[in-house]
Amino acid sequence: MEQIIREQIDWQQPFPPEEYIERRTKVKSALESVGYDGIVVTAPRDYYYLCGHDHIWQYSLAIIGLYFDTSSGSFMFFDSRAHRAIVSTTPEIEDIFYYPRGKAMDHVQAVADEVLRRGWGKGRIAIQTWGYGGHPDLIRRLGACLAQRGAEIVEDSNVIEDVRLYKSKREVAIMREAGEICKTTMAVSRDFLRAGVAETEIDALLCYELMKRGCGHPAIRNMIGSGPRSGDHHGPASHRRLKAGDVVHLDFCASLHRYHTNISRSFAVGDIDPRWHDLMNRSAGCSHAITSAVHPDDPYSRVQDIADAFIAEAGIDRAKYEWYIGGYVLGIAFPPDWVHRHRARPFEDEPDPGIKPGMVFNFEVQYDVFDGWPGGSGAGWIDSYLMTDTGLEILTDMPRELIVVGD
Repeated sequence: MEQIIREQIDWQQPFPPEEYIERRTKVKSALESVGYDGIVVTAPRDYYYLCGHDHIWQYSLAIIGLYFDTSSGSFMFFDSRAHRAIVSTTPEIEDIFYYPRGKAMDHVQAVADEVLRRGWGKGRIAIQTWGYGGHPDLIRRLGACLAQRGAEIVEDSNVIEDVRLYKSKREVAIMREAGEICKTTMAVSRDFLRAGVAETEIDALLCYELMKRGCGHPAIRNMIGSGPRSGDHHGPASHRRLKAGDVVHLDFCASLHRYHTNISRSFAVGDIDPRWHDLMNRSAGCSHAITSAVHPDDPYSRVQDIADAFIAEAGIDRAKYEWYIGGYVLGIAFPPDWVHRHRARPFEDEPDPGIKPGMVFNFEVQYDVFDGWPGGSGAGWIDSYLMTDTGLEILTDMPRELIVVGD
């Protein structure tokens, strides 16, 4: 750590020191509860949570992260000497080990040696092999280096994510602000849509409006589709220009201090086939149906149950038109992904957490339409929700009908 750099920090940090102390206390308690004597944290969203370190290059042959010692509640950060300035401008990092440029496996051994030199790395140690950090082979090799000295290595990439599931009041304040930025940016973008505008121009406007309000780049590129591309869902902006009669779909996140809220809406450029309006009108009330029926401590799956019942009553043929009707937990996000693993309807074998105050998630109703309706190939909407002490709050509450633009 370069003290001369640290002394020049003159910008406001996202969180005060006490926030990080509280987080590390929670993680220490979680590790104790599962019997871990320490954890090697290499998932960017988890070490960001613990110390605020943020960087933009997730290189598979670089091992960056921290070792967290359960007994002391202390950590050692490790990174290449190439990142001395970034580390020095992260106030929560006090104990740092830099390795020189060289072979990745040599770095792994050097990190393990430093952990052991501090008297750590003994007992039952967790490693993270999933999380878009260093390559899993490197992480497992680091674990093997500790195992050679007697440690029991357990692969666990979820224990800190489970701590992060319920946000602090300071985190909630940031996510509320991100939700407001989402709405403002969507409204400005809506007013910009008209025939002749290129999707790339819309993308530029989204980025400008988000970032001038304090956001950084989201963890996934803005998704923009028009006309035959309106059902791309995960498609980036193209050079296609909007035409009268198009369906236009915008899907993006406001990423404020890495905390994401997600919104998407669909629009009609002028007059459009009435079947599009009918489809979107039928599902528009689903978001408020969720907030009316889901309460604190309900299982997360109840969100899906309420939505499924609403869509069924609306008479929508899901087998024919559904692309995805569901949701997932939101929070800290790093490229290439903003999705946390808990879903209202799990894809994998995951627990069904209670929706306690501080939990933030999205829910989306997205359609594919391949019946040849003029104007597009799909449409939909996404909202982000916060559970409070009294119930669900929609952070991105805006009309969900197919709004006509370009008049």
